[in-house]
Amino acid sequence: MLYDIGFLIFSVFYLPTLIFKGKLHGGLAERFGCYSAEKRKSLSDAKGAIWIQAVSVGEVALCRDLIPLIKREFPANPIVFSTITRTGWELANKLYSRDAVIIYFPLDISFVVKKTIALIRPSLYVMIETEIWPNVLKELSLRAVPSALINGRISDRSFGKYLMARPFLKRTLERIGVFCMQSKEDAERIKILGAPPEKVIVTGNMKFDFQVQTHEESLSRIKEFLGFSEGMRLFVAGSTHSGEENIAISVYKSLLAEFPDLKLLIAPRHIERASEVERVVKKAGFTPFFLSSSLFARLAEPRSRRVVYILDAIGYLNDAYSIASVVFIGGSLVPHGGQNPIEPAVFGKAVIFGPYMFNFKNISAALLEGGGAIQVKDSSQLYCRVKSLLKEESVAFSIGSAAQNIIKNNRGATVRNLAVLKELL
Repeated sequence: MLYDIGFLIFSVFYLPTLIFKGKLHGGLAERFGCYSAEKRKSLSDAKGAIWIQAVSVGEVALCRDLIPLIKREFPANPIVFSTITRTGWELANKLYSRDAVIIYFPLDISFVVKKTIALIRPSLYVMIETEIWPNVLKELSLRAVPSALINGRISDRSFGKYLMARPFLKRTLERIGVFCMQSKEDAERIKILGAPPEKVIVTGNMKFDFQVQTHEESLSRIKEFLGFSEGMRLFVAGSTHSGEENIAISVYKSLLAEFPDLKLLIAPRHIERASEVERVVKKAGFTPFFLSSSLFARLAEPRSRRVVYILDAIGYLNDAYSIASVVFIGGSLVPHGGQNPIEPAVFGKAVIFGPYMFNFKNISAALLEGGGAIQVKDSSQLYCRVKSLLKEESVAFSIGSAAQNIIKNNRGATVRNLAVLKELL
């Protein structure tokens, strides 16, 4: 009851923030357990469903290999796939709409949770990474529905916060059937927080299982957007956060003196920041060019060298990585914690990131130790390293090859997690 009251108070005060940031979307009704007649029928027909919860884009993409395996192993069990963010929902629909019923995750308020779970009637509930919602887990436990946390991790920042809530969190963790953690450190942390030790196992990081995936249609669109030709050089600043676009453009401006045909593509981590990125590009003296523009396909004239390309659509970043010469991973030159470096590394690209990679600590450490990535501390170092990689393509190739080997040697977590889910069902 106290948790419900606290959650409601938080929601009321957080609502203006969502409106101000433009994050209030049409999925709000679903978050209260209110679905269209068509979706209600799809959910009620999905008897014995396996319900997978993935909070946002990164977690949604992580299920690319898992969902086909679940479909193969459990053909009689439909899949319900939930997410929280609008961008996560859009990507889930793009990737899994043929394989699952896609919904927004219900607000963790008792009456909402009861209504939603009564409609879905799942046979198994799967949380990706650290998606722990007390009321959902309580209601599932009351209905004797097994639950599993897979690809679990507890970051340095989260661990301190969770410790403060340990007495309350312990009761919730005891309701989870199994914890498949990424590393020994993550396993020890979840035990300290109250997870029963006998339920905790280390299965590895599913991010290493990411497969090279490009789609002919989206790859063709990216190439047309960039005016791409064989031998063209492309610098991709992927999943950037506020403050990093300035750095990428500054580095690019300096590089143009020596590499006049180099192109820069910026992909902000949150596409709703596209207008902010546009202002940064214009202030730096460049012309912004958006993927979503309906005009680009009709532009036949040569484009100015003063153009910076902005990726403002979901589902194209991997295609951009596949044709990049050098990739900078965002969220790492500002204290956000980094973004996933595996995606460009799988394509054998030279990957550079900043000092703030604590959300991907184990992955970045493995890449650095094996010579599969470069870490820089500031914009000056970023410029020097990008410049050297563009000049010495053989070095860039060696770094990319090393990254591919590291990823190959760390694969297998998805299959191990599936084996655990089979035991629960």
